[in-house]
Amino acid sequence: MEIKEMLEIQSQFKELKLAIEEVLKSKIVQPEANRSVEIKDLATSLAKAQSEFENAETNKSNPYFKSAYADLSSIVSAARPSLTKNGLSVTQQIIHQDDGQLILYTTLWHVSGQWIQSKLRIVPVKNDVQSVSSAVTYQKRMCYAALIGVTVGDNDDDGEAAVATTRDTFAKGVALNTKYNPKENTIEVITVEQRQEAEYELAEYPDICEMVLDGLKIQSLADMPKAKFQVSMNRIRAIKNERNGNK
Repeated sequence: MEIKEMLEIQSQFKELKLAIEEVLKSKIVQPEANRSVEIKDLATSLAKAQSEFENAETNKSNPYFKSAYADLSSIVSAARPSLTKNGLSVTQQIIHQDDGQLILYTTLWHVSGQWIQSKLRIVPVKNDVQSVSSAVTYQKRMCYAALIGVTVGDNDDDGEAAVATTRDTFAKGVALNTKYNPKENTIEVITVEQRQEAEYELAEYPDICEMVLDGLKIQSLADMPKAKFQVSMNRIRAIKNERNGNK
């Protein structure tokens, strides 16, 4: 075999090797399904935007817990100017899966094309328009705020007060050298029968259901802590009676 032919074969092998490498690169699966391969520019811009965020104002009231909270418009208003300034935007869309589930996709985009995304299953109390709308409203607000890191005014964080109390109690227990009992620090959820009772009470009141989910910081009624069930039912019935003009 002449040298010229050998060099030509080597050149062809080199070209084949490069072609195979290109094919393999195109087949590489992204390391994270909820983000683009590169997010450096996005992360940098988000850090700058977060330093400029204002606290979202608590502009709505929750009669269920007699507290205030920030709705989606308040959260967006607090964050959008800084996001836009730093080349960031947020989209939210609901995708109907083949198995019937509804998934809320919340995506943070950067002008470079980089992105990060959260996915959350929508679990309405009932499979009707009002219940789905109520669940979507609640979850869009929570996912938007969580993804970009915007905070809400002090009055909205009624759940944090309970957590702070638990932290304080636990700290005192450690100081007194008392034993930690895991059973006393777990949250038992309501039974199927209790969930059905709650669903019956809230069947025609999707807005009150949203108040309950928001007040207890849960995604669905099935997640309601058992210790909160009776108090919750009493409060639900009181709001219904007040609304219907009953004493």
